[in-house]
Amino acid sequence: MAYLPCELHCHTVHSDGDFTVKELQQSAKDDHLALIALTDHNTFSGCQELDESIIPAIHGIEWTTYFGHMLVLGAKEFVDWRDAVPDNIDEKIKAVKAAGGVVGIAHPYQMGSPVCTGGRWEFNVRDWRAVDYIEVWHDNFKNLKKENEKALQMWTSLLDKGYHIAATYGRDWHRIEDKGHYGCTYLDLDKITPSSAMKAIRLGRTVISTGAKFFFRLHRYGETFYIGDTVKKGTYTFSFFTDLHSRLKDAGDEDVEYKTIRIVTNGGETALETIYDIRHERLRLERGHWYRAELWGTVDGDEKLLAVTSPVYCE
Repeated sequence: MAYLPCELHCHTVHSDGDFTVKELQQSAKDDHLALIALTDHNTFSGCQELDESIIPAIHGIEWTTYFGHMLVLGAKEFVDWRDAVPDNIDEKIKAVKAAGGVVGIAHPYQMGSPVCTGGRWEFNVRDWRAVDYIEVWHDNFKNLKKENEKALQMWTSLLDKGYHIAATYGRDWHRIEDKGHYGCTYLDLDKITPSSAMKAIRLGRTVISTGAKFFFRLHRYGETFYIGDTVKKGTYTFSFFTDLHSRLKDAGDEDVEYKTIRIVTNGGETALETIYDIRHERLRLERGHWYRAELWGTVDGDEKLLAVTSPVYCE
């Protein structure tokens, strides 16, 4: 298995993008992505034009409503989004899951009208266990986004409540001339296929990053555990993998310096902090807690969070 860079939120001329489907795929290949998801607004029509010989792609759709945008990946049957309202979203998500789909919340704190009507998440989800992922970061990192900070807080709050939800980044890619600093979602893929990508999301084996590849594994008594796993309480060795050059070409013109790794747990509290290039650290995991790794540094001198893993969970 290997963590590879993917883009899970893309648009074409089939909705409000400028790309043809093949132009999108070629741009993703030129950007050295491993896989994309085509998620045009309220239509699957572009999926018929996908060419797997260019780059593998998940057939998806972005439900675009007045109450929020929901990313649906890989559903084998059509689930009607047109009558989705705040109080029936659980039933709609259940139908998507029954159709084999993966469900994600897109940019939950995106600015609403008049900039993006319905872009802010206002559906009344009662069963968050059915939600596979939240787009915690999105769009261009060059512009400071309070909405990304709020989405991170939302995700942390849901983890605190015991929900196992993965984090993703979404470029919300519409056109080739987009400029700025964009990130990616690293997925732990055993094969570079849509089914392997959806499996990684369901298992919570995701990392969101401004560029660097960053993940960890846990070791205890000869056993190895992975991001997304549920483990017993006790002391574990964290083994970190940090490749600062993985997406260096996308770093933009900012002055980026990597500083520390933090292990963060319930409430967003730091359980351990160490230098960015450490390979191994030991930490006792407590029952009922989750633990994610964060890569911190500075961007043009300001302290910034530069990569975040999805958690492991302690039963």
